[in-house]
Amino acid sequence: MRDLARALGSGVVSSSRIHDAFTKPRLPTWGLVHVLVVELASRTPGAVAVAEVKRFHLLWDEAAEVDSLPQVDTPIPAAPPTVPSTVPQTAVTSHVPVGRLTPRSILLADLERFSHRDDVEQAYMRRMLFGLLDNVAEAAGIGAAARRQADRGDGVIELIDAAVPMADLLRAILAVVPAGLRTVNRLAAASVRLRPRLVLTTGSVSVDAQDGWVGAELNDAFRLLDAEMMRAALREGREDYALCVSDPVYWATVRQNHHGIPVEAFREIAVPVKNGALQAWLHQPLPGSY
Repeated sequence: MRDLARALGSGVVSSSRIHDAFTKPRLPTWGLVHVLVVELASRTPGAVAVAEVKRFHLLWDEAAEVDSLPQVDTPIPAAPPTVPSTVPQTAVTSHVPVGRLTPRSILLADLERFSHRDDVEQAYMRRMLFGLLDNVAEAAGIGAAARRQADRGDGVIELIDAAVPMADLLRAILAVVPAGLRTVNRLAAASVRLRPRLVLTTGSVSVDAQDGWVGAELNDAFRLLDAEMMRAALREGREDYALCVSDPVYWATVRQNHHGIPVEAFREIAVPVKNGALQAWLHQPLPGSY
């Protein structure tokens, strides 16, 4: 297990999670299965990684369908009314009081040119994105109760308990996302290459009775996510992702010289909005950092 974890790269997936995938009765996430299949196929003479991924994907889909069926002797719990029906099985929720502003760390992710893909390609890319975010959460030590996800089709919103140290979350993003994307994309066809834009900020969010999420900082985060500067950074960068942190995250976390968060890798940007400009900080990987 440790050998596999080392081969996949630092921060991609832990040996304990690999051990659980092989020994626990619950179905592991497809993101984890995918990276394991690719790695094991590379070690097996005559195996073709792309073919093995397709084969295991079919098996995983069948298992997921069976896993979702109710057991005969087990009563079916009613679905929580605050969880939207579009949230995939990988999504997790935590208790957020309805109508009350609650401090949260906010992580947004959006996939490049998602609408240009067909249904099969979109389904695959969504699985990969949710698996990548699961790996980030695990690396940051974020349990299921501390996360709440909303599915946006071409992306994800994550609300994370403010008690989780922002340094742990940002450090996990910087370690897991580039390594995870290289693992996912190294054998992927161009049509399903995963290229997300990510925004990390902090603020208070209210959840209404229709499970709508409201908050000024959340609105600003979407403005950053959709900014042309972010899209250009992804187009022109040398990595398959673009990351932007808000001004408060920069000053409270990045500038504090935490291990694994190089302050020199962030440059200030000003994103035009109706009432002026949003100050934020764009991450640019340092030479030799990958």
